[in-house]
Amino acid sequence: MNKGKISLAIAILLIAIIVAVPVLAQPPNIPREQTLITGGAWWEPPKKFNPLNYGGSVSGTNGLIYEPLYLWIPIKPENERFQPWLAAALPNWISPTEVEIKIRPEAKWWDGSPVTADDVRFTFYDVPRKVTSAAWAGVRNYITDVVVVDSKTVRFKFDPQNVNYGDFLYQLYSAPILPKKYYEPYVNQYGNELTDLGKWPVIAENKDPTKLLGSGMYKVLYTGDDYFILERVDNWWGKDVFGKLPGPKYIKGVIVYSNQVAANMLGAGELDWSTFYIPGGPTMVQKGYVVSFYSKSPYYLSANVAFLFLNTAKKPFNDPNFRKALYYAIDINKIINSAYEGAVVASNPVGLLPYWQQYLATDLLNQYGYKYDPQKAKQILDQAGYKDVNGDGWRETPDGKPLKVTIIVPYGWTDWMFAAISIADDLKAVGINAEAVFPDFGAYVEQIDKGTYDAAINNFGSFAAPTPYQLYYWAYNATPGIWTGNMGRYQNAKLQQLITQLGKIPPDQTDKMKSVLRDIQQILLDEMPALPLWLNGYWFLASQKYWTGWPNDNNPYAVPTNWNGQWQHGGLLVLLNLKPATQPAQQQPQPTTQPTAPAGPDYTTIGIVIVVLVIIVIAVYMFLRKKPKKEEAGKK
Repeated sequence: MNKGKISLAIAILLIAIIVAVPVLAQPPNIPREQTLITGGAWWEPPKKFNPLNYGGSVSGTNGLIYEPLYLWIPIKPENERFQPWLAAALPNWISPTEVEIKIRPEAKWWDGSPVTADDVRFTFYDVPRKVTSAAWAGVRNYITDVVVVDSKTVRFKFDPQNVNYGDFLYQLYSAPILPKKYYEPYVNQYGNELTDLGKWPVIAENKDPTKLLGSGMYKVLYTGDDYFILERVDNWWGKDVFGKLPGPKYIKGVIVYSNQVAANMLGAGELDWSTFYIPGGPTMVQKGYVVSFYSKSPYYLSANVAFLFLNTAKKPFNDPNFRKALYYAIDINKIINSAYEGAVVASNPVGLLPYWQQYLATDLLNQYGYKYDPQKAKQILDQAGYKDVNGDGWRETPDGKPLKVTIIVPYGWTDWMFAAISIADDLKAVGINAEAVFPDFGAYVEQIDKGTYDAAINNFGSFAAPTPYQLYYWAYNATPGIWTGNMGRYQNAKLQQLITQLGKIPPDQTDKMKSVLRDIQQILLDEMPALPLWLNGYWFLASQKYWTGWPNDNNPYAVPTNWNGQWQHGGLLVLLNLKPATQPAQQQPQPTTQPTAPAGPDYTTIGIVIVVLVIIVIAVYMFLRKKPKKEEAGKK
């Protein structure tokens, strides 16, 4: 090839570079004053938007994109906690095994088609039977049918022998209603494979999250490696129902792995809504840098219960006397004051959150009188045979074997790390050789899943729910595992029978529920199978630099959380109530509704593309240079 052709080839490739760079996927330019920047709920690159496995997907997939029938707001009075969302009214119980729910006439998908009874039946009846690994698939064990009464009315029918009201009430605000016409082909063809996030991070054309069809306030606009952007749906059906749209035009969810970095961003106004655990958060509130739900201690609403799970499949944790001694030995208030700066409160010994106060058997709690009492711990250990028989300063087991307790929490979870150290020190003070160990999160998960650990702090499934059924099922009745519960592998047939019975009590039979819960608490106080320590907060802190209208104890309209599966506790209402702190700057009219022009190049991606293309150019050049030589050699 002659030099002219070589030059032409190089020129074409260079033109390709010039053309390619501007059309590469780039973050859109979004006005800061119209953008809510939030973090604390995302811990990996935001690439997964799969509602069938919403627990492993980007927080907001369930709530902001796909919506539930109801919200459930734990801080409201008992009879106001359920609030209709896609549903038009509260459930109408026709009988203990039949309940009717109507859907709002205004509710529609983004394409303008209505949210129908067929969609609800598809979500609650078809999906659980065809995708048995879906997050809410357990409803198939007690929902025998979902009858379409008319286009906007469904009637759920329950198996009277296996009905589980506790789970059903939970799923009313947790299960995302899915568009049948969109998801049915995928469900019929792929079934359980759809919950494999490795294969299906997004169930959409080309697995592109911008191609999803939802009904929620926001749709995906952009996803990067360390943040994503959602754009408000300005024709969202709720505008006609609630009389307004969410305040922020855009939501920018940021992935920040350091609590301290998040604290700096919050203080600088670079983060509007934080649910990170922010070291020094109370001080920031006191100085007026940020706001919290409570203006004074404890600053945060209680979110869940932090347990110390003890591996009851191993000695000596299978001994209730040993477990009780540990509970007496741990100074929970020391943890609260040192690790949490007084910003959380201690749990009661049965782990019931304040939202379940009516179920707390206070007389039993007073009778057992659990409290921090190291002398009592020593007494119990002595009487149970845990003594220092070899004179090394540490107690041995009753059969004379060495005794050591290892407490694990994930590395980097600084509040839990402080707590684990504090607990180990307390156990040492009563003669138990103890050590706090900080594996990485993967190793922490593996040890709990395999049951190879001694003691571990965890709270993953202990959030508030309409009844304590969810808490106790997770803590003591589930198949053991980090994502399922019962991490202590505690086996007690009577307790498990009572938890099952609790789930079957109709929601209006409060007295019967109290009776069963009293029996459950009696067993827990007798056995202490896991040790409830403190109530983790929702960790809500907010800057008012760009947005106002945050809920607080004077205006408790919602729980301000953005955690996965928790938007229904009030996060959606927060978005509806936020207002710009200042009037947004006048924007230039946009010719279309498409994303605004790029702010600037994505230098990382562009760099990679340029390098690849340059390599191609060089390769082509070298090839073209060598070819004539080969041709000449062949002629020779």
